[in-house]
Amino acid sequence: MHPRIPLLLAVACCLSACHKAPPADNRPPPTEEQLLTVDVRALASRAETLLEAQHRLVWVFWTEGRHVDVSGTYAGQEDLFTLDNIRKLDRLRQLTQDPREVRALTALHSHFAGEYLSHALAEHNDASANLEASLTFNLDGKELRYRDLERLLANERSGNRRKALYAAATPALERLNQTLRRKEEEAEKRVKELGFPSYEAFGSELRQADLGKLSVLAEEILQATQGPYRVVMERLAQRELNLAFKDITRADIPRLFRSREVEDAFPKGVSLKKAHETLAGMKLDLSAQKNVEIDERDLPKKNSRPLALAVRVPEDVRVSFKPGSGVLHQARVLHEFGHALHAAFTAETRFELARLGNPTVGEAYSSLFEDLLEDPVWLEEHAGLSGEERAKYLATSSAHKLYLIRHAAGRLLYQLELHRRADVDPRELYREILSRTDDIPMTAEDTARYLVDQEDFFQSADSFRAWFLAGQIQAQLKARFGPSWWHSPGAGEFLKTLWAKGNALSAREVAQAMGEPGIEPDVLLLRLGTTLQVPIRLDMKSDDTVSAPGPEGTPAPTAQDATPQGAAPSMPAAGPGQ
Repeated sequence: MHPRIPLLLAVACCLSACHKAPPADNRPPPTEEQLLTVDVRALASRAETLLEAQHRLVWVFWTEGRHVDVSGTYAGQEDLFTLDNIRKLDRLRQLTQDPREVRALTALHSHFAGEYLSHALAEHNDASANLEASLTFNLDGKELRYRDLERLLANERSGNRRKALYAAATPALERLNQTLRRKEEEAEKRVKELGFPSYEAFGSELRQADLGKLSVLAEEILQATQGPYRVVMERLAQRELNLAFKDITRADIPRLFRSREVEDAFPKGVSLKKAHETLAGMKLDLSAQKNVEIDERDLPKKNSRPLALAVRVPEDVRVSFKPGSGVLHQARVLHEFGHALHAAFTAETRFELARLGNPTVGEAYSSLFEDLLEDPVWLEEHAGLSGEERAKYLATSSAHKLYLIRHAAGRLLYQLELHRRADVDPRELYREILSRTDDIPMTAEDTARYLVDQEDFFQSADSFRAWFLAGQIQAQLKARFGPSWWHSPGAGEFLKTLWAKGNALSAREVAQAMGEPGIEPDVLLLRLGTTLQVPIRLDMKSDDTVSAPGPEGTPAPTAQDATPQGAAPSMPAAGPGQ
């Protein structure tokens, strides 16, 4: 982004004045880079203080259910996340030669840009969130909440009833679509205000990914998994629904994957104990870490979903836990433990590189521990699952992961095409890409979800790389420390060396630190193919050495893979999230 002309003139005048009246000790006047560095450090300090205050409030809301006013923390901060400051950050980034400084500035720049967008889109975000929370639909005279639809579909045994639920919920979406459409239009406008030529250009910097190369990989994955996916889904549809795959609809999908819940193996009250036992073999004990607080209180208004919150990295890391049951609850506990471990063992002292940064690496560490729920050795050891019961669960769980990978690929391709082709019919594009992705014909009711199924700024780019990197980390752990790597203190030390870097390493660099050439999807796909007994092989290797385009389409110098999530935390919903 280019700074405004007045800012350039002000800097020039300052330098000119300094030249005319040099200090008595004949020191040279400060350079533009030096002047900007002072200002930017002050901006970073303010942003850090604000983020910490917001996370403290989120913690109270999550653990106690008390009303908090996160928006109120912005009072008196109106001059912080401004276009002038964002351009100031970008100007300093352009002047900086040190790669580490560039990475820190890129992280801070994207954080400020995300905050700016969050404020600009606040009205639209609030409107869509409130509308979705209040949407209802009627079936057989009973009023049902739209946000309960997936749960209702998963629990419904009757195929005809599932179709009726799905159809009855569709008309309510039109109101939501109108709100989402206005939000998209405003986002396009605001991104250009930030100096980016397009929505995609901003998404590339935010995700620190060459979205064009990722779209090629997404297409390759869809093609390579098409045959195996059909075989797997046919088996699953016959076993779970007693239907041929060609006969199922999208209303059946939640029910199709329902058997990945193994309630008896994970009774209420044991999930935290199992997580601690898993870490104990690696000589890792979160409860003994002075910088980690684990809130185990079973309060009535406490959010039932586990949450790891890095209030200040690494000094103040917190985990919220409420007893629950089932494999999904256990997976979420392990997922949040992954986040907590990453933050708690970070040795990085620079706020921008410890607290900010693209989320892919952190999500990979969380996925690593969540994926233990798909490890046959861990399942037998910690859940007593073996034999046919374990095989059935793993078949469903792995099929679901394959479905998610393909769906993420399709969403990425859909959103890229949508923002590249101004004249395209979004409903038709959604029908074209997602019907191929899911291998299920699209109905008019399905295409009505073309906006609801969108994501902000290509989030699938992060999911893709996190899943694949987690698969590589797992493979490295097994190769170095054996199939039961969670029993090895060496595995704990190996992971701590990675966590110590915070977010200072990109996903590609984490892979390289383990001896890998870059992020490779083959490892995860091989694991899924082996479990599902359907060989999956890509014909190409992923090229994760990318240079994310900056404003005006120019690469940000040596800042690849360094950009963080764009916004400070919004208030989490009271119900379960993604």
